[in-house]
Order: sequence, then C-alpha cells, then structure tokens
Amino acid sequence: MRYVSCRDEDGSVADESACRTLPRPVAKEECSVTPCGQWKALDWSPCSVTCGQGRATRQVVCVNYSDHVIDQSECDPDYIPETDQDCSTSPCPQRTPDSGLAQHPFQSEDYGPRSAGPSRTHVLVGNQWRTGPWGACSSTCAGGSQRRVVVCQDENGYTANDCVERIKPDEQRACESGPCPQWAYGSWGECTKLCGGGLRTRLVVCQRPSGERFPDLSCEILDKPPDREQCNTHACPPDAAWNTGPWSSCSVSCGRGHKQRNVYCMAKDGSHLESDYCKHLAKPNGHRKCRGGRCPKWKAGAWSQCSVSCGQGTRRRSVGCQMGAHKIARESECNPYTRPESERVCQAPPCPLYAWRAEEWQECTKTCGEGSRYRKVVCVDADKGSEVHGVQCDLSQRPVDRESCSLQPCEYVWITGEWSECSVTCGKGYKQRLVSCSEIYPGKENYEYSYQTTINCPGTQPPSVHPCYLRECPVSATWRVGNWGSCSVSCGVGVTHRSVHCLTNEDQPSHLCPADLKPEERKTCHNIYHCELPQNCKEVKRLKGTREDGEHFLLIKGKLLKIFCAGMQSDHPKEYITLVHGDSENFSEVYGHRLHNPTECPYNGSRRDDCQCRKDYTAAGFSSFQKIRIDLTTMQIITTDLQFARTSDGHPVPFATAGDCYSAAKCPQVCAGVGGPWQCPTVLPRFLAPLEVWQV
Repeated sequence: MRYVSCRDEDGSVADESACRTLPRPVAKEECSVTPCGQWKALDWSPCSVTCGQGRATRQVVCVNYSDHVIDQSECDPDYIPETDQDCSTSPCPQRTPDSGLAQHPFQSEDYGPRSAGPSRTHVLVGNQWRTGPWGACSSTCAGGSQRRVVVCQDENGYTANDCVERIKPDEQRACESGPCPQWAYGSWGECTKLCGGGLRTRLVVCQRPSGERFPDLSCEILDKPPDREQCNTHACPPDAAWNTGPWSSCSVSCGRGHKQRNVYCMAKDGSHLESDYCKHLAKPNGHRKCRGGRCPKWKAGAWSQCSVSCGQGTRRRSVGCQMGAHKIARESECNPYTRPESERVCQAPPCPLYAWRAEEWQECTKTCGEGSRYRKVVCVDADKGSEVHGVQCDLSQRPVDRESCSLQPCEYVWITGEWSECSVTCGKGYKQRLVSCSEIYPGKENYEYSYQTTINCPGTQPPSVHPCYLRECPVSATWRVGNWGSCSVSCGVGVTHRSVHCLTNEDQPSHLCPADLKPEERKTCHNIYHCELPQNCKEVKRLKGTREDGEHFLLIKGKLLKIFCAGMQSDHPKEYITLVHGDSENFSEVYGHRLHNPTECPYNGSRRDDCQCRKDYTAAGFSSFQKIRIDLTTMQIITTDLQFARTSDGHPVPFATAGDCYSAAKCPQVCAGVGGPWQCPTVLPRFLAPLEVWQV
C-alpha cells in the first residue's frame, strides 16, 4: 500500500476535488513475498559409475523453522538447489582378451548394460549408444539449452569406439521456459495544470505478453520507459483571481446547518476562466457552517415503578416536547419518529405458587392483666390447598402468629412454702423456704398461681431464710486459705504469697489442724509480658549481647513468637521463619521443557520428559526452602531471599512461585498431588505451609 494525495504546484496537500480531472494512481497492489519454508539439500549420492563420466544425485526437501519437512509449495521454487550433477571417475580400461573381470563403467539403474530401457539404449551389431539424464535448462526465460552424456558401449558394458555415428542420440537440445518479461506502458493521464507547467503520469510495468507481472529488476532497468513528464508549459493568463458570490441562507431553521456560495475563477477583464487558471491561489471556501434557532426536543421523565408486585406489568413515564430546559412546545414541533416510548413492559418477580394461611386466634393465655394469644399460620399450595413446608412461602410476607391481649387487672399475693430442715446438725445454721409473688385467678374454683415479679405484690416480702440452733458442736478446726497475692517482680520469675490459718468452726485460731495437710503459702510466678522483650533480631543483639545465629523469642504485635536470627555478626541481622516440613515439601519450580509443536496436547495433557520437546527455557529452575525471610514491619514474606534455599536444577526460583511454558493448546493439565513431579502451572507448591505456621 502507499499514500496517494492531491498536491498543488508548491507540493502542499490540496483538496481532492482539484485532482478530479486526473487519473488517480492506485494506492494498493498485490505483492509477493518469500515463502516461509527454506530448501534443505541432503548429501550427494555416490557417482553412478565406477569409471568414466557419470551422474551424482541428492534429495532436496522443504523444511520449516523447526527443521520439519513441509510441502514444497512453502519454499521458493526459483531458489531450489540442484538435485543432480556430473561426476567423473578414473577412465575405464579397454577390453582385452584377459580382461573379463574388469569393472563395468555403468552399474546404476540408468546405465546398466542389461537393464537400461529403449529410451537410453541404441543397439547395432553388439555395440550401443547409452545416454544419461537431461541437465537443467540454461535460461529461465526465452530460448535455452540442456545437455546430457552420450557414450558408446559394447554388449558387456565396456567402452567402445565403433558405434554408428549417424544414429548417435543428441547430446544437446533446446528448452523453453517461457518468454522473457518486457516493459509495457499505458496511455498518458491528464496534465495536473492547464498552464504554467504541469505533470502527467502513466503506468509502466514489467510483464510477460500473457499479462503476468514481474518486479522491475526482471526487465532491463536502463530501458525502462519514463512514467511521468512535463506538460502545458505555456504561461497562464495574467491577473486571474478567485471571485465569490453572496452566501445563501442557512439550510436549517433550527440546529446546525450550512451555507454555500459560488466560487469562480475570473480574469481581469471580468471573463470567466477554468478553475485550473486560479489553482496557484488560495481558493475561498464555498461552504461554511451556520446555526439556526434552538430546536425543540423530546424530554422524558423518570420511569415509574412496575404496576404489579409479581408477574408482568407496565412502567410509565411522562414524555413532552420542550424548547430548552423549561419552555414547553407543541408536540407537532418535535420529530414524531424520534419520540421516546412512554410505556414499557416490566417483569416483577414471579407470582408465588404458595401462600400463607392464618387460622383463627386462640384464647388469651391469661384471664387477667397482659397476656398473649396465638394462631396457627401455615404455608399452603395455591392450587391444591394442601399444607407444605414453610420454606416454600416468602418468609417476609408471613402473617404474625402471636399478639398481646389485655384483660381486667389481676390480684397478686405472697405465696410461702414449708420451712426446710436446719442446715447443720449442731451449732448455728439456717433453714429456708420458697417465697414468691403469684397471680390469682379468682374466676376458677381452685386458685391457680403463676410467678410474677415481687413489685406486683403488696406489703413486705416474707423472709425466706431463718437462723436455727440445735445443740453445741464439739470443737474442730480446718485450714483456711486466702487469695494469692501479686507477683514479687514485674518482669521475670518471682514469688507470690497467700495467707494460711487453722480456724475452728467458730472462726477462732486453733492448733488442731494436721500439719502434713497444710496448704502451701508461697509459689513461683512468671511475669514476661511486662518485660522489655526484643521485637527484632537487632534488639536481641543489643539486649542479650549474642553474636551467634539461632532461634529467639520475639515480641511481635503482642505475641511471643520464635524467630531465627541470621547475620548476628553484622549490624543488620535478618529475621527468618523456620519451615515445619523443611525443604522436602516447600519448593518452587518453573518447568523448562517446551513442545516442538506448542499447539498440540500430547499424553492427555500430562507433562513428560520423553515428549517431542526441548529444554531451552532460560527461566527454568527448581529451588527448595528450609527457612524464609519475613519483613516484621509489613508482615510480608520476602520471596526473593534465597539464603536458606537450595537450587538443584536450573536458575533459582523465588519462594511461592511456579510456572511452565509447556503447551499453548487448550487441553487439561494432568496434575499429581501438590509436591509431586507434575504440579499444575497455576499451583503454588506448598505455599501455605509457612503461612499456617505463622498464623499459629
């Protein structure tokens, strides 16, 4: 393709209407490119004879970029290598009476003395002419020639000199590859100017008489006819200038339109000239935009809600003709074909097939005061009327099945039960009884009671506990302990105390308690959360003074966690998490094998090393991890730190990374369990193991 534009005499781009009288050059034409395949020549065969003049052949195939054989149409036939050539060996020996064991000069299929066909053998009185294959034509076009080998042999295949010369086969013949392409040209186009020197062009191509086109280099480039020349070189009329007529009225009464006027070329004496005489001058515009008044437009309001709550209904909106934002116009002033719709079908949720059914209210739960009453609410099939499970109906539409009911005020009394036995068999004790405020239902023969709050009952509540004393108890004592006190230290290991006393039943000090049963009065206590614990490995080095790598407890976000500190000899030690399962189950892999044909899906999608593939992916690798580094500020794993990683194959692969470039086909990737040899490309191998440890 090429860019084609109309230009004035100064070389500036002009309106295409100025070139309408000239033939427009083509902007697109067919082109041929070199085929995608390339020729590959195999080794030459041995010479067809063991002595004298023979032929050697070889096979030529068309291959693609992967060195796979493809159809020969994919390769350029003009550049195919030779498939046969002449070959010479040592001269054949002359036959003598005792030379019966001499080698035959022709042992191939084409030259064998007994197997050669009539097309290659001419026999006369035991001697015969034998011919080789025709060679390539000496010319790619017009007349050429080709040659072949012709030798005289006897009936045993030995070289002879007495073959009949007049029947000797031709050693050379003419060959025709078609006529050579010649220059062909069309008629001249119109001149670009009427005066003042213009330019005209014509099409000049290299082609055969049949019309088949060839690149220009296939013809004699020095003999190429010109494809452009000067024309209309006479001077232009003087004082030619553009003149304009009056503008017409706007093409529309409202909105955007256009005006136009006549623009013509005129001589100084007022006579009209062809437009080309003024082409060297800037031509005034013959059209320009204009704007009428504001056009009325349809104005649509907002859609209303659907007319039904279920099933199919309609939505409506107001539509009117307006001039501007507020001025109402007649509907006839707006285009009836662009009127927006004022009504539209709407689809509410499907109407339910099931509905709630409520039965009659039952009696109030009380005969006085505030009570409740209930009714049965069930979900029924709208068609059959039978009861179904409540999940079939809309729970948001379920009728209430309970409501309060108010009756006449109730009477309240204190109800007391029987006193219990004394709580002890000797000494001071207590006995108790049930005391409750109850509601009286006087409408029934026997009073029925229900527990109420004590506020409803009149007067003071009767006592529910009463002291009792049966007899004097014999003296006895037991150990009494108090609560543990605070730890003696605010950080580290300290001691806490409590009081231990031997007291009688009357809470009097005594010495009657057994000493071997005395509870402990003191014990050790730990208070680590108020200590100044290190929050990173640098603080471990500062607080403990250690310079050896190892595990340490760090206080991180309020929790005590075990972190491995590495590089303690430096000023900036690093923090690592030790992986529970080690590097046996924590690894990252980028699989490096690639199929020769990336569009196939072999072995049902599984990845195998014995496939038609090559291992040349530069980013491939396999790395296993014992520890991973963590940034305690952001609480993120630094996947690219490989200090405690081992790369057993290829390049190092960052932690929690996997991938491959195995196949571009849309086929299933057969994957074993995570950690197996064939994990899927999107699986992050054992990625969660350290995170689970961290969460714990």
